[in-house]
Amino acid sequence: MTRGQTLILIILGVLVIAVIAAMGFVVVRSSQQRVAVTPLTVEPPEIAEVRNTPIPTWTPTPASTATPTLPPLPTRTPVPTRTPFPTSTPTATPTPVPVELVNGEFDGIMPNRIPGWEWGADVNYTPGGTYDPHNSYAEPMFTAADDPVRRINGSTLKIETIRWLKFRAWVYQTVTATTGSSVYLRVQANAFSSIDKLKLRAGIDPQGNAGCSNARWGEVIINQNDGVVTITSPRVVVGEGGRITACLYAEPLYPDTNNAAFFDNAVLIVAPPKP
Repeated sequence: MTRGQTLILIILGVLVIAVIAAMGFVVVRSSQQRVAVTPLTVEPPEIAEVRNTPIPTWTPTPASTATPTLPPLPTRTPVPTRTPFPTSTPTATPTPVPVELVNGEFDGIMPNRIPGWEWGADVNYTPGGTYDPHNSYAEPMFTAADDPVRRINGSTLKIETIRWLKFRAWVYQTVTATTGSSVYLRVQANAFSSIDKLKLRAGIDPQGNAGCSNARWGEVIINQNDGVVTITSPRVVVGEGGRITACLYAEPLYPDTNNAAFFDNAVLIVAPPKP
């Protein structure tokens, strides 16, 4: 109840008491004086209507709905970076280079004398001896080719023997090379035979021995119909002595009227040792 409402109620109470006291006083006086009096009609005072003003209801502010907290995204476990294998640096392959032999062009040839070269032969027949067409080998002759058709490049080595006999001959030279180097021999060749063919070879002895008994050979079997060919020996590794022997070999397959072998432009191809 408010203060104003309380005050109004007090005033009303005082008025009611006053009215009741006044009425009592009148009754007493009338009984004493017995005087006819006109009863005083006292209208009760208008009581103001007191309205109880309701206390406004407090409407609570609706609590805001909390935004739901989203669970954190799971932490992505990083994939470990794969360590690459170390790149292997390839070892450079040594480049083979030509190495000139002494007089590989066969210049200045005299009968059975070849500057820069030694020669050898299997000889088991001399004129007047027992003749075996398959197994008799006469002494060869080494000269410069005299037929322009058979020359390969200027002066060309020619190997032949007397008619109706075979020969088994070789020429060679020993040269210095780096131990561990890879070496092969290359030479151009031609042949002439009245009936058959000739066996021609190019080879290298990796230990540098005198002669060609330990050479490793590359071989062709040709005659004049095959023209000029290139013979290449197998690749060999230079031995600990640091020397190799380059060899050329010729042998007719049959003892014909004329058999001759021709060689020119002999060259070594050398690749240095791998690091």
